[in-house]
Amino acid sequence: MPSLTFYGGVNEIGGNKILLEAEGTKIFLDFGMSFKIANTYFAEFLNPRKCSALADFFEFGLLPDIKGIYRADYLKHMDRPEEEKSIDAVFLTHAHADHAQYIHFLRTDIPIYCTKATKIILQSMEETGRNPFSDLITACDAFTFYTNKKGRFSRVTRKNTDFVHERNFHVMEPEEKVKIGSLEVEMVPVDHSLPGACGYIVFSAEGSLVYTGDIRFHGTNAELSKKFVEKAKAAEPKWLLSEGTRIDNAEKDSEEGVKNEITQLISRAKGLVFVEHPMRDLDRVNTIFEAAETNKREFVVPLKLAHLIEAMGDLCPFSLRDVKILVPKKGWGLIDRDGIDRELIEQDYANWEKEFINRENAVTCKALQKKPENYVVSMNLWEINQLTDIQPKGAIWIKSSCEPFCEEMELDEERKRNWLEHFGIEEYSAHASGHASGPEIKAMVEEINPERVYPVHTEHPEMFKDFSKDIHVEVIKLFREHYLCT
Repeated sequence: MPSLTFYGGVNEIGGNKILLEAEGTKIFLDFGMSFKIANTYFAEFLNPRKCSALADFFEFGLLPDIKGIYRADYLKHMDRPEEEKSIDAVFLTHAHADHAQYIHFLRTDIPIYCTKATKIILQSMEETGRNPFSDLITACDAFTFYTNKKGRFSRVTRKNTDFVHERNFHVMEPEEKVKIGSLEVEMVPVDHSLPGACGYIVFSAEGSLVYTGDIRFHGTNAELSKKFVEKAKAAEPKWLLSEGTRIDNAEKDSEEGVKNEITQLISRAKGLVFVEHPMRDLDRVNTIFEAAETNKREFVVPLKLAHLIEAMGDLCPFSLRDVKILVPKKGWGLIDRDGIDRELIEQDYANWEKEFINRENAVTCKALQKKPENYVVSMNLWEINQLTDIQPKGAIWIKSSCEPFCEEMELDEERKRNWLEHFGIEEYSAHASGHASGPEIKAMVEEINPERVYPVHTEHPEMFKDFSKDIHVEVIKLFREHYLCT
């Protein structure tokens, strides 16, 4: 009989790690980071230690202590014996951290299935990331030594390519089915606030299971979600794992509404326009790009976003050539100094950044300062110190991202507002969620019509009960790490 074990995503938004077992086959649906647990024990300057390998993550329940799924280098560092692989595959719905971040810790021989866009985003995060757990597509042996030319031991780094291993990624095409042991898994694209998001339909001898991942019906690709519901209904599922982030919210969002609001705000602005948005939400990025274009302004993107736009290629709705690339001061701050050798300037930047700082469409803060009325700038708290170089006058800030949902984010929001107040910048809001509303979730569940619903990715699972009487399905109450046999 198939069974489910929930190692995250229960009574919390995110952290999805769902183990499905059937007739000797074991697969994980997502393997993400729990923000709720992480924020309970850790903060910006108090992080799980790399030197502890998996110990800190096991201690506080960030990772399940399961045999046969984790990297051998981490286990060896913890004086644990080598283990045989115990799961057959991981299926990622999208590249948000709460669904994919912890694949970093998995063995490299475990097959990981996802969309092309998801793999590209993870690759971009790896190449531009700086935290010790940012390698996602590859894995460099940690806590490992090699014998150098002098016959002594040296620590392995990524320069030692023999110790860098490619993960076993498999890119799935829309509606492609793959056979994993006793299971057949079909990938179906959905609309979400990240390119390449999908849900899965899993077929077993006992019946089919549908997993929504994160889904919405109001974005620029809403038709994908509608088609997903049609496919899910046709599968006649016994079990539906449904996200419920906004189950308690009846407000219906609209990406088109966000575009209209941002367009209007830009049209009334006299100086620079800064827009705060989710960095990798290319639908939102395109919304801002088109709003800037309508107002005959140039859209300026930071280096990390430039890297992603170029990596996505045709999967991005516009080209990197269509925007300006903001090159910030770093290191010695030489970028806008005259008469400085380019080689000296480049020493301020990481290797991946050097690919962009000399482009024809690269600009510095000086350009924004000279003609502020010409630009709309992608900006966030981590880049906000550039305001000191720009010295904006009469600027506005458009917050096009979610409201804070934890104490750490509230503190960050307060810091940001202090910066805006210091520079006399007015703040406005224009945002639409990446998740379906309560009525939309109800309509989805009603249309798919499963025998049982398992609410995940929600802090209000009890609200699924509120409408289950109307649609005649059983809503299963979940507990973290509770083993559920069907």
